Amino acid sequence: MSTAQPRRHYRTIEGLRGVGAFLIVARHVPQLFGGVRVPESFLAVDLFYLVSGYVIAHAYGERLRAGGFVRRFWITRLIRLYPLYILGLAIGLAPAIIASVTDPDGWWSLPKVAEAAATGLFMIPFFPGLGANGSSLDGPTWTLLPELIANFAYAAGIRFMNVLTLAAIIAVCGAGVVFAEVHYETLDVGYNTTDQWAALARVGFSFFAGVLLFRLSDAAERRSQWLAWICLAILAVLLAFRPAAAWTGVFELGAVLVGFPLLVFVASRYEPGPLSGRLFSFIGLMSYGVYVLHQPLGVLVRQGLDHFDWDPADLNPWLTGPAALVFLVVLAWQLDKLYDAPVRNWLRERLMPAPKPTA
Repeated sequence: MSTAQPRRHYRTIEGLRGVGAFLIVARHVPQLFGGVRVPESFLAVDLFYLVSGYVIAHAYGERLRAGGFVRRFWITRLIRLYPLYILGLAIGLAPAIIASVTDPDGWWSLPKVAEAAATGLFMIPFFPGLGANGSSLDGPTWTLLPELIANFAYAAGIRFMNVLTLAAIIAVCGAGVVFAEVHYETLDVGYNTTDQWAALARVGFSFFAGVLLFRLSDAAERRSQWLAWICLAILAVLLAFRPAAAWTGVFELGAVLVGFPLLVFVASRYEPGPLSGRLFSFIGLMSYGVYVLHQPLGVLVRQGLDHFDWDPADLNPWLTGPAALVFLVVLAWQLDKLYDAPVRNWLRERLMPAPKPTA
C-alpha cells in the first residue's frame, strides 16, 4: 500500500506553465511581436496537460483513492476553470457582435453569435452542424473540454489505475498521437471538427503520463537554481524552435512523447531559490488567466488596428510584444484578486459547504 507523499510546492513546474502561456500569446497575436513566428508553440498544450496530470495526482490522488471525494473533485475542477473562462467568453462576444453589426455580409451574424454563446456556456468547442461554436469566441476552449474529460476519467477510475493500467492508457493514447502526426503531418490538430479525436489522444497521453510520473517520483525537494532556470530555458527553446520540414514530425513526437516528460521529471525534483521561486509561482498562477484571455483580447486589438487603419508593420515589436505580456500578466493578477478568487470562494461555499460536525 502506497503512502501519501507530503504536500509541497512545485515552483519549477509552475514556471514551465508560465513560459508555455507566454509563447502561446506570441503565437496567437503575432502582430504585436513583429510577426515573430514560434511554429512549435502549440506543443505548450501538451505540456499543460502533462503538468495538469502531475499536479492533480499530487493534490487530489490520495483523497480520490480514499473514496467519497469524486463529486467534490469534479465541482472543484469546474470552479477552478469556469470563472475566467466565462470572462474570456464574454470578451470574445464583443468583437463578434461588433463584426455582425458593422459587417452584416461578413462571417459573423447574430444567429452565429447566439450559437457560439450557447455552446460556449457549456464549454463545447465544436458542435456538428453549427456555423459557430465556443472556440469561435475563445480559441483555447478546444483544449479545456478534453482537460475536463481527462480529469473526470481519472477521478472516476482511480481505484483501477495502477501503474500497469496507466501504462496501457499512455501506450494507447501515445499510438493515437503518433497516428495523428503521421496522418496530418503535424500535431497542431484537435481544434477542427474532423480531428477532435486527436485532442483526446493528446490529452490522454500527456495527462496520464503526468499522473504516472508523479506515482514514480519521490517527494524529496532538491535545490538547484541553475537547473530550475535551465528547465525553463529548454522549454522556451523547444517551443520556439523551427525544425527543418523533413524533421518536423520527429521533433514534435520526440518533444511530446519523451522531451516533455523528462523535462517535468527534472523540474519536479529541482527547485529554485526563494526569489526565483516566488517569480515562478507567480507566473504559474497567472498562466491560466493569460492563456484563456489572450485570444479574445487579441481579436479586439486586431479590430482596433483595422478600424484606425494602423499597419502592424508600423508597431515597434520590442515595445508592443513585452507590453502585451506585461498587460496580460497584470490583468490576470488583478482579476485573480478582484474577480477569480472571490467568485471561486463564493461558489465553493454554496456548492461545497463544509460538512457539519457530528455531535
